[in-house]
Amino acid sequence: MRRPAALMLLILSACAVPRARQKMSFDELYSQETAPSQVDAGAGAVSPGGTSTRMPQARRKGSVEDAPVSQELRDSLATFATQARATRSQMQRGSPMPDAQVINWREMNATLDAFLSQSARKTSSLDVVRARVTLEAELEEDARTYGDMPADLADAVLARMDQLAVRMAELRLLQLKPSKKPIRFSWPVDPVVITSVFGSRVHPITGRERDHLGLDLAAKRGQLVSAAAKGVVVRAGWNGSHGNQVIIQHDGNVTTRYSHLSRVLVTPGEVLEEGDVVGAAGKTGLATGVHLHFELWREGEPVDPLDELGPTESGEEPSFVQREPAGVSKSEGRRPVGRRPL
Repeated sequence: MRRPAALMLLILSACAVPRARQKMSFDELYSQETAPSQVDAGAGAVSPGGTSTRMPQARRKGSVEDAPVSQELRDSLATFATQARATRSQMQRGSPMPDAQVINWREMNATLDAFLSQSARKTSSLDVVRARVTLEAELEEDARTYGDMPADLADAVLARMDQLAVRMAELRLLQLKPSKKPIRFSWPVDPVVITSVFGSRVHPITGRERDHLGLDLAAKRGQLVSAAAKGVVVRAGWNGSHGNQVIIQHDGNVTTRYSHLSRVLVTPGEVLEEGDVVGAAGKTGLATGVHLHFELWREGEPVDPLDELGPTESGEEPSFVQREPAGVSKSEGRRPVGRRPL
């Protein structure tokens, strides 16, 4: 099956929505608090239009030093871009993507896989940004030129784009000074009304019993959802049954996840403070109605957010609403001490 190349542009721009506050690009984020690089001063990726994209500079004194740039990756990106542009020049607009460009993309994907197999500490942020800028530029030009692109190839390219964004977030985390104090989490919506708790339950749509890995919090459509603690955005976009989802990485290998959003208002790699807006509540993905599905993971395992979050901003314990079958009234109350209601 083949999909229109224009769809790829829609996917890439899925997170490019109006912000609740001014955001910074990758370049701005990594250049504001750094000194000029002695290794790659002034380096940049050139867009199809010939303009130079400024690359992030060397990191501030006292922080983890950036790894050396990869000449091999730089050469591969240059070869890939040159071949892509040469192929496009021989094709009529609207033509299917030729085999030569398909092979070119697959070879580039293989190169990126080898590059991303290295640990974050051995990765240069200059290389990550250069790769991401090059892929975005060539993907956009291909979308304008070709009528369609193999679906599996489009998915593979977008997956590498996502992995590059995650790697940039990992590099940014290395620059954040770890807090010596335990992380204090705040509730992502207010008021706090829990409609489904952590644990085993019968799924309201599939009707099958399964583990519920987080809390469902009542929310109104468009209600702003905020970050539960300071961290770096590692994912921001569509994620299957979770719909529009934002994942934030915090100190101590802890992540929080915000699902079913109607809009995503952050981008991967962005540094957030506690309370910063991440999106708006909705019912995207597999959801019966508007709400926020909130998860908290520690060391790669989901934990009950109720064990990590304290009282609400008003100082009160959160309230609970138990959803009952049709014809049965709802009941409210607090979680019984020492028990987890199903």
